[in-house]
Amino acid sequence: MKTHLFEELPNGIARLSLNSGSGNPMTPDFLDELNQRLQALSKTPPRALILDAGDSKIFSGGFALPVIAPWNRDQISSFFANFLDALHHLLLLPCPTFCALNGHAIAGGFILSLGCDFRVVRSGNLKLGLSEVDLGVAVPLGTQVLFAERTSNHAALKYSMTGHLFNSDTALETGYAVAIAENACDKAVELATALAQKPGKGVADTKLLYATELSRRVREADEKGLGRFLDSWFSESGQKNIQALAKKLGG
Repeated sequence: MKTHLFEELPNGIARLSLNSGSGNPMTPDFLDELNQRLQALSKTPPRALILDAGDSKIFSGGFALPVIAPWNRDQISSFFANFLDALHHLLLLPCPTFCALNGHAIAGGFILSLGCDFRVVRSGNLKLGLSEVDLGVAVPLGTQVLFAERTSNHAALKYSMTGHLFNSDTALETGYAVAIAENACDKAVELATALAQKPGKGVADTKLLYATELSRRVREADEKGLGRFLDSWFSESGQKNIQALAKKLGG
């Protein structure tokens, strides 16, 4: 099964839909395929890209813990690096990008959504945010930098440290979401179309002038904080909670 579905929409818009199974877990195959697709799109970019998970109740719950929980430090470090490659390919895609969230986005799924220029969230009681601290694991430093850039320093610190998951109204209030709508994908198509129809490469070049510097800062932060993030992942409390959740998710 393909972990992503690709579709070309009118006005030069492309749609990439997560399709890796219940909860759209991020497996090694998921990340490999996502990286390959985003690399291909960077060479022949659309006028705009929409990243979504269709009408799934979960955009993505994050890393596939039943798969990666038994891994050692080097394996987790490599997996995380592959995830960051996908995040930065998305950040640096030479076209405007919209993440359409019709379902929950938690942990790694939430981080992936931050890689898009704009987020559109379905109205209602969705769960959005970073749950790492509830496992005894640190929120990666690069994620904190990117979250603050998409919202504010105060909001990013608050939701990173508390692990509190917020809803669509809060998403709009904090600036995480550019819009909320009954159907997030339909609204994202509307917004993407408006940008796709602007002349030349003005929108794309404006995005890249901003995103190139942002990507650099996020990478530097992740490199600086990687050791502490891994220490927390492999701490006694971190491993206890990760293994318990992996067992629960694995059925």
